Amino acid sequence: MKRFTGVFVVVSIVALALAVAGPSAWAGQKAQAPAAKGKVDLPPAVAKAVKVNCPGAEIDKMDVEKEAGINLYDIEFKAGRGEIEVAEDGTVMDIATIIALKDVPKGAADAIRTAAGGATIKQIEKSEVRAEIKKAGDKGTLVRLTTPRYVYEAELVKGQQRAEVQVAPDGQVVEAPKWTAGTAEKKEEAEEKEEAEDKEEKPEAKPAILDLKILPPAVLNAFKTAYPKAVIKGASKETEKGVTYYEVESVDGKMNRDLLYTADGKAVEIEEAVTPGALPAAVTQALAKAYPGYKILKAEDMTKDGQKLFELQIQVKDKKIGVTIDPSGKIVQ
Repeated sequence: MKRFTGVFVVVSIVALALAVAGPSAWAGQKAQAPAAKGKVDLPPAVAKAVKVNCPGAEIDKMDVEKEAGINLYDIEFKAGRGEIEVAEDGTVMDIATIIALKDVPKGAADAIRTAAGGATIKQIEKSEVRAEIKKAGDKGTLVRLTTPRYVYEAELVKGQQRAEVQVAPDGQVVEAPKWTAGTAEKKEEAEEKEEAEDKEEKPEAKPAILDLKILPPAVLNAFKTAYPKAVIKGASKETEKGVTYYEVESVDGKMNRDLLYTADGKAVEIEEAVTPGALPAAVTQALAKAYPGYKILKAEDMTKDGQKLFELQIQVKDKKIGVTIDPSGKIVQ
């Protein structure tokens, strides 16, 4: 979503597959998806704004950006429900809804057709701008508009070329189309492919029975008791500082989980894959402050010696960084 303030910042983090839950999920000031999909821990003010303005919408992707010291949450919904951008204090910056060309005011529709010049009008969004950021040096102040301002944004396609045009209701062109050879789309496809490869499971070792013989009975029993529906995909043994540890790689439904046991069956380390949207708000806020424009490539929930941490692989511009952070947002490494 682009805000129409003269400064445009677009930062991608990662695709989410989380739901904006109904009223009961917002009790205690925490956004929560249905239990089967996990918890969505958005900042309370942001969660409330999403619930009030887009009830029942299902989140597809969330971008977090920081502008003039203010964290902005740009949330894109599934099923053509459009987008919403909300400041960290709950101020709705703008709401974009997907509409048909016939629903665009005549002046704006004519301007879009003229800008298209015979190109296909793939999609049109109607943006209702409700607030802006007034900048003073490096700091900004949120200013709510007395009357919302509307802008119509059309996505244009001509062969392999793509462009966007933004027009006001009266037909005035806010931003003229700049045709590209699909570079942005190719980059996005490459990033999605990279993410898919990161998530791809390694081929199963064969034979599995031989792997399981590595595990002492106490380890195997402890694992089966704690995770009765999980399937072991691999097992190995390692010795560190004279102590022997047993690693179990498993899949529990759609959850990848790795565990490290001592010979007596005590789990000393647990790593579970987690979606970026399930991270606590304190974690995402700390990341936005420390790594502006970051994108989460991989996230794991780790419990080691009773301490809970999140191990993340993030990307800032073209650089990949490993970050370990606790639930309160303190960066450990």
